[in-house]
Amino acid sequence: MTGVSFGKKMWIFFLLAFLIAAVFQFAHPAFLSADYRHLPGIGLMISQWAIILAVLFTAWREKLIQIKGNGQGIFLLICAMGLGLCYGIFANDGMRAMNFPVMIAVTAQALFSIGGVNGHSALSGQGLYEGLRRFFPALFSRVSLPFQAISAAFQEKNPRMRGIGWGLLLCIPVVLIAVLLLSSADGIFGGMVQGAVESAGKIDGQFVRKVAFTVLMGLMLFSFLCTAVENGKELLPARERAVAPAVLIPVLGMLVAVYGLFVYVQFRYLFGNGETALMAGGYAEYARSGFFQLVLLALLTLALILPSLALCRESKAVRALCAMVAGLTIIIDFSAFFRMRLYILHFGLSLLRVVTLWGMLATLAALVMCIVKCFKPSLGISVPIAIAVLASWLMLNFCNVDVRIAQYNVHAYNTGVLAELDAVYLAELSPDVLPALQKIQDEDAKQAALEQAMAIWEEAAPCAYDWSLSWLRVK
Repeated sequence: MTGVSFGKKMWIFFLLAFLIAAVFQFAHPAFLSADYRHLPGIGLMISQWAIILAVLFTAWREKLIQIKGNGQGIFLLICAMGLGLCYGIFANDGMRAMNFPVMIAVTAQALFSIGGVNGHSALSGQGLYEGLRRFFPALFSRVSLPFQAISAAFQEKNPRMRGIGWGLLLCIPVVLIAVLLLSSADGIFGGMVQGAVESAGKIDGQFVRKVAFTVLMGLMLFSFLCTAVENGKELLPARERAVAPAVLIPVLGMLVAVYGLFVYVQFRYLFGNGETALMAGGYAEYARSGFFQLVLLALLTLALILPSLALCRESKAVRALCAMVAGLTIIIDFSAFFRMRLYILHFGLSLLRVVTLWGMLATLAALVMCIVKCFKPSLGISVPIAIAVLASWLMLNFCNVDVRIAQYNVHAYNTGVLAELDAVYLAELSPDVLPALQKIQDEDAKQAALEQAMAIWEEAAPCAYDWSLSWLRVK
């Protein structure tokens, strides 16, 4: 215990972690509180950049930093900082919520790679798996280090401090039992105890929760920072589970049969624009539904195909079945796009629909790469898929989704494609939609939309921590 080291680097990480945790908990409104309206904004961006700079500077000082020849790590670092920058520029809470887990994962993998922690390239299949295996232990593996250092410091000054600490811990249940017995034996003493308990109950519970979460978040962040600059920390070897082609062939074969039947139905009814009694609600209702389920199915199919090609790439039967499943899934993906297009023409764009369209394109690119790998099993596809997905997601963020949604819906309303314009929904996206609302041709509708939007934005003005540049539009 006395060998615990808590040097200057540890103190810097400790103070930075608790500063970030405290600012997040006390500058950002508590979840579900009366003031809670927005997810974190520019404050989260500053915190992320501070963490990145602290890790990079420490890794550079300790000669652990790996920049030369580490293009994948640099790409991840650029993506991570770009996603953080989105919090300071744009105000869409939906995109902030979707970006949050992506930003955490990309930031951690970038720091593990550039800090020399990971042993494999950052975007390879092995590297992604290694980063996943490191991330969650990194949040807890060094949590006890500050307590160990404090205990070691006390013991060096006075060896009896350990016994005193255990004694203080043991006295808690003993004193509680004694107080309970004495309270029941004497009414006046019991009243005094009851009054003390009631006074303690008047303490602001929200403040206590914020302090508790600050401590928990600070310790986890401190643990991650320490782990991100630990060189030579070996992972326990992953258990190798051999997967025989005989296990996958029946599964893939049944998927080919089911997907083939579904594709037949699409060509017979959906793409053929036919209408039969089998279609509940007619062709229009039939065609404008099911796209979310089909996109999810395509993602689940990818989750089956990619491991199958990695584990059984020597099996021609598995590769052939994977190619057929991927090809049929591409048609299913197109069916989802066809349905989504009709739905958008009728109801307009929304954030969820835009993200779904991005998911269709990303899935399509991954499926095409899978088919290529089926014919060239030695080809590595993890890196190009990861680069395509991350780069396209970053571009989607910086195209300012709110502006695109508002521009499309207003144009469709002006040209008569949309019968109604949901101005309240557009205003709730962010103030970035203001220029589009000003282009509504119907003067009465434009005036009503602008008044509704201004009322929403004035009521929902964010605190400084949640602020972004988008709010400059509101004067």
